[in-house]
Amino acid sequence: MDGTSYGYTTDVRYRDLDPRGHVNHVVYVSYMEQAKGAFLREVVGVALDEVNTVVRSLDVEYERSIESGQQVTVDLRVENVGETSFTIAYRLSADGRLVATAETVSVLLDERGKPRAIPDRWRRRIEEYDRGDRGEPM
Repeated sequence: MDGTSYGYTTDVRYRDLDPRGHVNHVVYVSYMEQAKGAFLREVVGVALDEVNTVVRSLDVEYERSIESGQQVTVDLRVENVGETSFTIAYRLSADGRLVATAETVSVLLDERGKPRAIPDRWRRRIEEYDRGDRGEPM
């Protein structure tokens, strides 16, 4: 992942574990969603539950398991902002070791569920963050 990334860290919870004591594979995606929500709130200035987005595509490459008691860090970077969608690349690590890489494409929808344009304010905040300008979200 090149360029500026956003970091989000969380602890592994008991409910994240499968019967073998590993974090279930779908929980990796939950960690990514938590990181995306934090990024949108802290950088873009919008709460994930206040905007209507859907994931159009998801690609995950699992490298190793996450164990009970570990801390998970999700580094993400907005790779592309299109007309109605944005692409995010993710790098997940547990206690400093790579556990997965992933990419999502999310589409912004209007109140009728139809794709709508990504607001210019979002684009500006993402560009400012990528350049290293860490001003307060609008």
